[in-house]
Amino acid sequence: MEREQINIFGINFDNLDMCNALKTIDELIVTNKSIGSNSFVVTPNVDHLVNINKNKAFKKAYEKASLRLVDGMPIVIVSRLFNKPFKSKLSGADLTPKLLELAYEKNYKVFIFGSQPGVADEVVKKCKKEFGVDFNIGSYSPPFGFENDTTELKKSLNKINEFSPDILFVSLGSPKGELFIANNLDSLKVPVSIQVGAAIDFMAGTVKRAPLWMQKLCLEWFYRFLKEPRRMFKRYFVNDLYFVKLILKELTK
Repeated sequence: MEREQINIFGINFDNLDMCNALKTIDELIVTNKSIGSNSFVVTPNVDHLVNINKNKAFKKAYEKASLRLVDGMPIVIVSRLFNKPFKSKLSGADLTPKLLELAYEKNYKVFIFGSQPGVADEVVKKCKKEFGVDFNIGSYSPPFGFENDTTELKKSLNKINEFSPDILFVSLGSPKGELFIANNLDSLKVPVSIQVGAAIDFMAGTVKRAPLWMQKLCLEWFYRFLKEPRRMFKRYFVNDLYFVKLILKELTK
């Protein structure tokens, strides 16, 4: 399927609605399974845009992505001001349940990598309950700092590859999750990998997502700040102020 793209803030976003995003990911899975290849999906939000401009390794990781879906109402709203409107916001939290439904319908294997111990396991249990015990889904939560330990990193990659998933959900936080996928893309024998943010925590119920009305009013970030002020203060009120600079830079193009 031919994809419309929007270049804004230095990123070539794929401008898709949920239905076509799922179709595109499905096509990537089918194609990659047939040729033994793999793809990396990212969901850029404001924090990602800031890190792309400040972190060279993160920028290189993004360049490896096959699909870039906009996450974050601030980007969607600002895009309209530049006459480059996005069709839809496609966060990892919204995409993950839909991809699980797709996996069930197409008999795809799913693996969840990351999260705190027990969290991903809880999502596996919920999926088995919803879709049936035959639903092919597994999980593994590596120890903290695994990416810097050769033995633990190898163990993690082996866990994923032994399960041989069609879709890999990475729940390590950003930029750690994107860097893990990009740095190990050649070793991961997975048709489609995606860093899904807090989606697994939301599904497990360990973190509560903002009410729908707050999501629609571009206040999901504020809800997360109220829930975790100490952890989120620097991200939202220090780092993400750089987004204003990116807007001004876009204006001067």
